[in-house]
Amino acid sequence: MGQKQLSVTPLASLCLGVVRGWINVASRGKGGTIDNKGTAWTRLPADQLKDQLAREFRVEVSTRSVHRALQELSDAKLLRRQQKWKHRYRRDYWYAIPKREEDLRQNLPRSIHQNYMSQRQGQMNQTEKTNMSVQGLHTSNLINHSYQERKKNQKKRIENLQEIAKNLIKTNQKPKPEGFGVNKTENLQLGTDSSGRKVKECWVHGKRHLIVD
Repeated sequence: MGQKQLSVTPLASLCLGVVRGWINVASRGKGGTIDNKGTAWTRLPADQLKDQLAREFRVEVSTRSVHRALQELSDAKLLRRQQKWKHRYRRDYWYAIPKREEDLRQNLPRSIHQNYMSQRQGQMNQTEKTNMSVQGLHTSNLINHSYQERKKNQKKRIENLQEIAKNLIKTNQKPKPEGFGVNKTENLQLGTDSSGRKVKECWVHGKRHLIVD
């Protein structure tokens, strides 16, 4: 036999629709809170719910009547109600969908798929972070290696330029002109020719010349 459905008052039914709307908002992370079990909870004080009923549905009721309607929904197992954070002067209730309904939602194919995709996305994010760390380390090593190679190549280029400059200096150096100066290490007086003139030798640019005085 099926479970007997408890009937609730029209005001309780109206409050149920409003509270469930705020629970859906909390489940999307736009209000309320989501506990460590994934259950969305919304805080809705009776006086605020009374004002919303008056504003949206033109229903004028007392705050006490709203309190009784919310208690009625909790007794009928149509809502879960808890005082999560009790304060001396304010003890508002938090509301969530029934545990049975939440379990059924978790077993829906769409929910199973969403949970699977969420877990997979988390694993992908973790893998991506690890790959980025390894890539960052590899990139750092490449940068250091590239810097050392550039420094080494620059040193070689400087040495090559210095060697080229030395060779150019040697090539452009002209031999010191010797002119007709006397080489003190040699005896330039060779004798006389047939006419009795003195014959001397002179070296110009490494070539030997005979001069008649």
